[in-house]
Amino acid sequence: MISDAYFGRFETVKYRNAGALKRKLIQRFASTIHDLFVEANPVERVLEIGVGEGFLSGYLSEKFPEKQFHGVDLNPADVERVKRLFPRIEARVGSAYDLGDPSPGFDLVICAEVLEHLDAPDRALAEIQRLSPRRVILSVPHEPFFKLSNLLAGNNVRRLGNDPDHINHWNPTSFRRLVEPRFEILRLTTSYPWVLCLAAPR
Repeated sequence: MISDAYFGRFETVKYRNAGALKRKLIQRFASTIHDLFVEANPVERVLEIGVGEGFLSGYLSEKFPEKQFHGVDLNPADVERVKRLFPRIEARVGSAYDLGDPSPGFDLVICAEVLEHLDAPDRALAEIQRLSPRRVILSVPHEPFFKLSNLLAGNNVRRLGNDPDHINHWNPTSFRRLVEPRFEILRLTTSYPWVLCLAAPR
């Protein structure tokens, strides 16, 4: 499991200033990602879309140093932070809608906490499908529990708990409907307040 000290390596407020309860939820979420990663094997080359500062890929790259990790993010500042914090991760600026040349290819694509921000999530899923990875790990907030958690924490109260950057909202059933046209879901699970799945392109 991710240690408390690991959070202090990041500049992002949601990690650095996370209280004990929030850290516990994120640790459980990362542990579920870890389990899905193991289940996705054999894996050699990994791409994370929306890598941010490298919270997930950094953790996984240190747990699995024999794997090759790549990251794509829209924010150039975050890409520079990834390179500084985790030099083994090959990070670049890029969009979920245009992931470039798939060669030599990836065994696993991770897209965690990204789709809820996109105005065209199916277009991003189509782009992931185009890469033809063996496996895909996806995660989104589990609604309405994510919004309720925000309300209980006193966040985004005027928006009824909705994060201002979240365009889309899913529960396990609606998330399955989004994913299944392009991917076979091998495992769908939850880690409060998130929904996660391990899938294979159709």
